[in-house]
Amino acid sequence: MNIIFMRHGEATDNIKELISDKEIYWSVLTEKGKETVLESIKSLPDSIDKIYVSPFPRTIETAHFVFEKHPTTEVVIEKRLHEIYYGKYSGQKNNEDLDQTRIMQIEGDYFVRFGEYGENKYDIETRLCDFLNDVYAHNFKNNTILIVSHGSITSYMKRILKIKSPHIKTGKIEEFVDVDFSPLFKHLTFLKSIKSKHIKERIQMVKDLNINNNLKKNIMKMAKDFNNIEFSEDYFVNFLDGIKTSNLAQIKKQKFDDGIILICFYNNFEPLAKKWMNHYINIGIKNFVLVDNNSTDKSTNILKKYEKKVNISFWKINETYNCYKMCGWKQQILEYYGSGKKYLIVDSDELFIYKNHQKISFTDFLAKTKVSFIKSLMLDVYTNKNIYAGKLDDFKFVDRGTYRKTSTVPYGQRFYGGPRARIFEISPSLQKIPFISYSGSEVLANDHYYYPWNINKKSKYCSYLLHYKFLPEDKEKYDTFAKDERHWNNSREYKTYQNVLSKTPKTSFYDKNISIPIDKIDFKF
Repeated sequence: MNIIFMRHGEATDNIKELISDKEIYWSVLTEKGKETVLESIKSLPDSIDKIYVSPFPRTIETAHFVFEKHPTTEVVIEKRLHEIYYGKYSGQKNNEDLDQTRIMQIEGDYFVRFGEYGENKYDIETRLCDFLNDVYAHNFKNNTILIVSHGSITSYMKRILKIKSPHIKTGKIEEFVDVDFSPLFKHLTFLKSIKSKHIKERIQMVKDLNINNNLKKNIMKMAKDFNNIEFSEDYFVNFLDGIKTSNLAQIKKQKFDDGIILICFYNNFEPLAKKWMNHYINIGIKNFVLVDNNSTDKSTNILKKYEKKVNISFWKINETYNCYKMCGWKQQILEYYGSGKKYLIVDSDELFIYKNHQKISFTDFLAKTKVSFIKSLMLDVYTNKNIYAGKLDDFKFVDRGTYRKTSTVPYGQRFYGGPRARIFEISPSLQKIPFISYSGSEVLANDHYYYPWNINKKSKYCSYLLHYKFLPEDKEKYDTFAKDERHWNNSREYKTYQNVLSKTPKTSFYDKNISIPIDKIDFKF
């Protein structure tokens, strides 16, 4: 079989030097690009049996010029030939993070991903091997096949087939006669071995866990769900480390009343601690599991003052915070207190609210709603002053009309938007499931969803989490997060805060056309 690789002609995204952006999906050929393609077509053979083309405008436009010369040739728009998906793009040209990922992939890392939700090397090679295998199976040996794609994708296919040649320039072609497909089959075997090895390692890690059988069964399913973008190797290992760590220690045991158990891990939340405790006591919470994660302020001393009012079990963990490990720590707490109970799991900067929460207890609200899982939208709370400015009492505004939702497999409904999207141009996930009736099988897979996935779909959206994320004391803490990269995606979100506010320090979330007082929040879901 003869294979001709053709790279699309110069396009508008090439001119702007964009590595990844929505614009690449609509990029079309420049006049120079069209000229190069038309010149290259002159050197094509008289007969082409089939044309495979990537499903982007600039590649389809390139293939169309070929089709005009070969109008009887079958053309297949092939999804597997699409450009590398770089995930959510930062908006920068020559993005350093994406360049670093590319270097790591070249050096042999099959699982590091481009950007947020971008592809990894295993994804790219798997889809291209699958495509080339179909090309081999569905064409005759003496056929001539034209593949119109992107420079990086063409280079990947040539490496898989062990064809050594330079990177094709835009609009140019390369022809290879009587291509040997045996390297492809060897590479398919290699990819299978990678998958088999990692699944075995993950399964063994789960077998070693001292947890109930129903929970272990679901985590085992996660282990077998190889290369799932939601269960990266880094996530999975750290999550399991969190479940089995022996550093999570109970400092003071407390007998709990029947009813809801609130679980909260905290670190230096002295400014909000009193308001936080009073809020949850006011909505009727009587049982608290409060876990100190390396606090250096007076948070614990403030919390101890409430021991006569409610039941508080104090815990401590001295490990460095890691967002994946934290989910494992929370799962370990759920396992300790056991199944058949109701849990409210919130962060130390979140106040859980629902309709008429000022007048009725959460227990009464549950009796009325009759749900086992409650979903919340996180509403960022801010002042009418500059970000990080003002006193706690000044934090009384939220956005109205700036939140959006989409539907995804893991999340069910995924919420995003709000003031952080307006000011920082980021879209963190803003949905959580803080209330859960724990049967012993639910996996707290992420701060924003549970596994199995159906839990997220059946959870009822009927509450909010007031999110006090930008208190004056938080700036120094977030600068530390940006430096030590302890949070998700190497603390990319906190680096964005730093970058924007260093350029415009007087930035405010407040907008008279959008901002409303907390007491004006609408509970129509």
